[in-house]
Amino acid sequence: MAQVKSQTKVLTANRLRNGETVYYTPAGTWSLYVTEAKVSTTPEEAEALAKIGADAYAANQVIDVAVIDVAPGSEVKPTHIREVIRATGPTVRTDLNKPVAPPQR
Repeated sequence: MAQVKSQTKVLTANRLRNGETVYYTPAGTWSLYVTEAKVSTTPEEAEALAKIGADAYAANQVIDVAVIDVAPGSEVKPTHIREVIRATGPTVRTDLNKPVAPPQR
C-alpha cells in the first residue's frame, strides 16, 4: 500500500460475495456506509486497519482492500474522487446513488 501524508484514514474493501463497497467499523463488522467506518488518526492505527484488511482478504471475506484518506473532522468524507464515487455511487445516474449514512430509525 502506498503511504499517504494524511493521518485520518478508514479501511475499505469490496465484499467478495456481491462486490458491494464496505467499510470496517469500530464494532469489528463491515458496513455499507462510510460514516460508520472506524477512523484511524495515527500511523499505528492505520497499520492495524491494514492488518485487519489483510486478514479479511486472506479469509476470503473481502477483496480490493485499502486504507484510504478521509477528511479530518466530525463527518467522515473520503478525500479522493475514486473513493467518493465508491461511497456514493455513479456520477452520471444520480438516481442510482446510495446514501453515505444509514437511514435514521
